[in-house]
Amino acid sequence: MTTRPSAGTNPRTGLAPATTGPERRPGDTAEVARIAVQAASLVPGVSVVRPAAVRLDDRSVGLDLHLITWYGHSVPTIAEAVRAVVTDRVAAQTGLSVAVVTVTVDDLLVPGVDSSGVRTARPEDG
Repeated sequence: MTTRPSAGTNPRTGLAPATTGPERRPGDTAEVARIAVQAASLVPGVSVVRPAAVRLDDRSVGLDLHLITWYGHSVPTIAEAVRAVVTDRVAAQTGLSVAVVTVTVDDLLVPGVDSSGVRTARPEDG
């Protein structure tokens, strides 16, 4: 089952086009969010990823992600790496075009101070 947002749906497209790649299309925004979070978590310096919004239509997707990163890593470098890896992974696994990935860094964790209660408590050396 494909879930489409009520606003922004292209009325000319009708049904979702056939997937051109070998991968399956996700059934809903939760699947796209899961793929994006999993991909963003692979970037060094990222500690926590939360999807804020997924805008999905028949051919493209827009994503808003919120991150917590480790102090000592370049925030612009992390944000660009997250955009690139999320764009590649979502496109490869869904066959959708990724229109935009917006990255917001909500907090920086300081090694030795902020390690308790964090999902990934080991910062990358560097």
